[in-house]
Amino acid sequence: MHGKKVQYITTNDSRVIANAVLKVSGVDIAMADFDAAEFGSVQRKALLSWSREEQGTYYGAAVRSSKISERALDIEVRVPGDVSIDLGPEELVLDSSLIARGRYVLSVEIYLDIPLKQFGQVPDHIKPLLEYSQIFHVIIRLRQASDLPLCIGMERKPVYNSYGHLGFFIADLEKMNAYIVSRLGEGEVNLENAFCETELANELFEEGLLILVWGMTPTAYYVYGLDSADDRNLVPSIEQPQFTGTYKFRSDIQRPSVVPGEYLLNWPACLSSDFPKMTLAGKCEWVRVDVHVMGYYYRGIGTGPNFPVITAYRSEGIDTGQPLLMVDMTYATPQLCF
Repeated sequence: MHGKKVQYITTNDSRVIANAVLKVSGVDIAMADFDAAEFGSVQRKALLSWSREEQGTYYGAAVRSSKISERALDIEVRVPGDVSIDLGPEELVLDSSLIARGRYVLSVEIYLDIPLKQFGQVPDHIKPLLEYSQIFHVIIRLRQASDLPLCIGMERKPVYNSYGHLGFFIADLEKMNAYIVSRLGEGEVNLENAFCETELANELFEEGLLILVWGMTPTAYYVYGLDSADDRNLVPSIEQPQFTGTYKFRSDIQRPSVVPGEYLLNWPACLSSDFPKMTLAGKCEWVRVDVHVMGYYYRGIGTGPNFPVITAYRSEGIDTGQPLLMVDMTYATPQLCF
């Protein structure tokens, strides 16, 4: 374990989590007591987070995720101890710091994170692929019973979406469009071609109007906008991300949209759509984007399918832009986030 403020584990099978036993300082809590819907018997990939006594910013389920259930339990710790989860043939430590004697409230929230591009009607032949990208997301928090409500502060939600080789971009769409119109005039334009044939992309980078992550391995990614570099300890991540890019980005753009790259092909059609927004707080004019290629865990075997997470945050000490224009995960060795 990495000693993070929030500990995450992944599994390739939601049934493992839904039927596990959470052990909090000698108090055994059956996860089957919480409503997991059909995912206690039907397989999905799973992500579980553990934290305690959190205040300030915290990171929850994905934008527009589907909430399955929520429940809080009163528990009493009589003997100080750590926290682990028993998956059956093996047990993983979630928190090695001792939980002191006392009364606590344990909150369990369960969601299904679904890539946004798949919302709405889905053809039958696509449904198996959709199901494979759905993530059974369990959030467990512990607080002392005498404390104020569980989460005091601001919740941030990652964007979870499917991205192709054109990746995604982060921008204030109105400000970006105003610059494009000033250079190319009104009307529909294929920005993929314009970026390749002109200096428009470099100009947008220099103006601090565009964060473009391109050349991606097609799959589903989580994208987190962090309040600071320290918040990497609050989201699924690894100490040394496999890909890193840097971007000049205007400090007055605090809530940009996160848009799939396909919308570059017929600009400005995306201006009429409602895309999720991320937070890029701070006054710094530079943003660092890291790609953490992790994996879902197979019990007793090791790393399974890729679990990619992208973090973006403002960072001092950067003076040169180096956009991420080739994120080929076949060159990365996936790691576990625990």
